[in-house]
Amino acid sequence: MTFRRATAGLLLALACLAAAPPVSAQTTVVSTFNAGVQKYRKGDLDGAIAEFTRVIELKPDHWKAYSSRGVARRDKGDLQGALKDHSRAIEINPRNAGAYSNRGVVYRDLGDPDHALADYSTALAMDPSDWWTYNNRGVIRADRKDYAAAIEDFSRAIALSPTYAEAWFNRSVCRKQKGDLEGAKADRAKAIELDPKFSR
Repeated sequence: MTFRRATAGLLLALACLAAAPPVSAQTTVVSTFNAGVQKYRKGDLDGAIAEFTRVIELKPDHWKAYSSRGVARRDKGDLQGALKDHSRAIEINPRNAGAYSNRGVVYRDLGDPDHALADYSTALAMDPSDWWTYNNRGVIRADRKDYAAAIEDFSRAIALSPTYAEAWFNRSVCRKQKGDLEGAKADRAKAIELDPKFSR
């Protein structure tokens, strides 16, 4: 049985559509950023990257554009480009939990669990309500066979988002590894109830 890994989302970057007064240069930045968000949501990754790049040209310290472009680049398979973008977003705004979490996904994809774990932990220290990152950190810990710590992370994800089937499934895998067959069975049943794909 393998763990289900959450895909990178535009965690905080795209969730925060900019809003600003109608000053011409600022309006261009806002409208261009929002155009990038819309293109990303429609699956037009090249178009989204182009829009976020334009935002950065207009406003080089726009951390949301860097973070958002990093997610789009990761989705296209450009892991090094994504890593640079998330790192730049963090340089500009070190309190940006979403960029740490998204960079953690890139590090994980690059096969660097140490940096992934560090970024997930930093993100959670800033935003302990982020169930998505708890799940991702749990997967790294489970891969290291630190099942007790992984179960804690999956349990926290479930407490914060009880309908997040992936965390229920992942916790079931860890419980099985720890010999808790009844707990594993109950968790898997709940995962299937929430999302039938987990029956496969």
